[in-house]
Parts: sequence; C-alpha cells; structure tokens
Amino acid sequence: MKMATEREVTLMEFRHELNALTIPRRIDEVIVHHTWSPTAAQYRGIETVRNVRRYHMEERGWSDNGYHVMIGPDGKIFMCRPLSRAGAHTEGHNAHSVGVAFIANFDEEEPEEYGGMDTGLRVVAELLERFHLESRDIHFHREFAPKTCPGTKLQIGEFRTAVERVRVRRTGPARLVVLLPGYENTAVPIMVDGQHYVSVRDVARLFDLELVDHRAKDGKLYLRPREEGDE
Repeated sequence: MKMATEREVTLMEFRHELNALTIPRRIDEVIVHHTWSPTAAQYRGIETVRNVRRYHMEERGWSDNGYHVMIGPDGKIFMCRPLSRAGAHTEGHNAHSVGVAFIANFDEEEPEEYGGMDTGLRVVAELLERFHLESRDIHFHREFAPKTCPGTKLQIGEFRTAVERVRVRRTGPARLVVLLPGYENTAVPIMVDGQHYVSVRDVARLFDLELVDHRAKDGKLYLRPREEGDE
C-alpha cells in the first residue's frame, strides 16, 4: 500500500488550501455521502479514516480513498484523495465532482444530533464558492445509484437550504447597489456593466420610509419613517 494521504485540517486551512490549488479538471458537482459503516458511534478519529482507505484499496481495488473529504462526528475535517484527481465515489460522476462523506449512518443516526453537520455544511459551502457552483449542484449519492446514501434521514432540499444559509453567513448578504442620479425613479432593476441596480427610493417605499436627502453624506444615505400625510 502506498503512503497514506489522509490528514486532518481546520476549516481555515481547508479554505486556504482550496483557494491555492490549481485543479486540472472541471468540477461541476459536489456529491454528498455517508459511510454507513463505520457509523458515527464507531468513529475513532483519523484511524477510522485510514480504515476506510484500506477498505477501498484492499477490498474495492481502488488506488486511494474514494472520497476527497471526510467529516467526523466531532467536526474534524479530513483531506483524503487529492482534489486534483477524480474520486471513486459515484459511478459515472467521478470525473467532474468532489466527493464529501460524513462518517455516519444517517439511515439510523440523527443528523440533528451529529456534531459534524455544521462543519460538513461549511465544507460544502467552501467547495461551491471555490468552483463557482450553486446549491443545485449539490447532489446526494442516491440520485445516481440504487442506495439510500447519504441516509434516509437526510433530505436534499433541506440540505441545500442549510448550505445556502452558511454561504450567506460566510459572504454576507447580497449588496444593494444604489442608482446614480438620473436613474432614481426607475421602478424595476436595470443592468449596468453586469450589475443589477435598483432605486433606493423604491426600496424605502417598501419599508414605509422616505429619503431625507437623495445625496449621500459621508458615504451614507439617510432614511426616516414616513410621516402621516406624506406622499
């Protein structure tokens, strides 16, 4: 067996390495798995990850761990197969995907009680950001194989929504870009140089506010509650 490649990293290290990598293959999917066996209850840190790798190589005949990233129930992140190489986790979808596996059996174990779930969501969010993907590009293994993976207790819609919440926390809310003078009365967004612009007056009306002064002062626009009788 060749030298082990798995290693534990922090989320910050994962982000840094991900952004520094040059990956010579197209990535257009993140595919989520659970290990089923070992379960979260059987987890013993990096030794469990090494055992998965041994099984994949000795029993399945693969060249390495089939997954690129594994998540422990204690929130630890394990880098496994290099992201530069196609995985061995989803037949027909390995060439252009990243495989992320939770060390758990979500047919039996509860995702809400899983200590590594938030970390896993963050890892998937980082992958979406790095490869310019959307939540619709997250898939479960069972979409492509007659399995329950990543477990009957996980639902794809809820998982995608949870990842999107993490992305908002990571990147901040969408920015409101105020129109330049002359466009202030535009009722619908317009596109300028690839950006959508919307009138701040229209947004103020949505919240029953009025613009105190249409010119920015010290980089700020001032709004106040609309007084009764104001048009």
